[in-house]
Amino acid sequence: MSTVKKPYWEESYKRPGKLDTYGGGKPSQQVVDVVAKIKLPAKALDFGCGEGRNALYLAGLGFETSAVDISESGIHKLKTMAHELHLNIDAAVCDMRKYTFKKQFDLIVCTGCLHLMTRKEWQKVLIDMKQYTSRGGFHAVGIFTNKVPEPEDQRGLMVGLFKEGELFTYYQDWEIIESQTRTFEDEHPGGIRHKHSANSIIARKP
Repeated sequence: MSTVKKPYWEESYKRPGKLDTYGGGKPSQQVVDVVAKIKLPAKALDFGCGEGRNALYLAGLGFETSAVDISESGIHKLKTMAHELHLNIDAAVCDMRKYTFKKQFDLIVCTGCLHLMTRKEWQKVLIDMKQYTSRGGFHAVGIFTNKVPEPEDQRGLMVGLFKEGELFTYYQDWEIIESQTRTFEDEHPGGIRHKHSANSIIARKP
């Protein structure tokens, strides 16, 4: 009988002192690109923020920043780092599927997590994200697709892999600023190396 493995990132989130799970703690290039198009003051949500590399970057730039993740370890590290950096971030432990939007955002960042829920679940989450984005606001979204099979060391986690190019169809009613398709190799703790296929988008609500 196959069992769902514990996400490798949970152990990484528990390591104190630095953001090193993804990208060496630096914000994703997608986020760096999109903020150049937004004038402050602005409200931003890092949805599925992990340990908070993008949320910390946004708050540092002056965005009124909210951050949500299901991982208690990730949010604890984010709050600790925000305190050390004297940044104000509204960070909360919450399952994205149960999150209740209470305000409009000018930017919603959602990278690397939608494919970890079922298709029906992420479809609803995307609808909510779009609904609670202010007119003229932006999304920066990144997901994995089924072009490359789910890695063996993550078997059972990626229950909702997108079809190749499918993400882009959900933004046909928005202005697509940038879209990207790529396949890349990745290595996780333990020396396990594998491939991912990813789609990402920056889009603006009309």
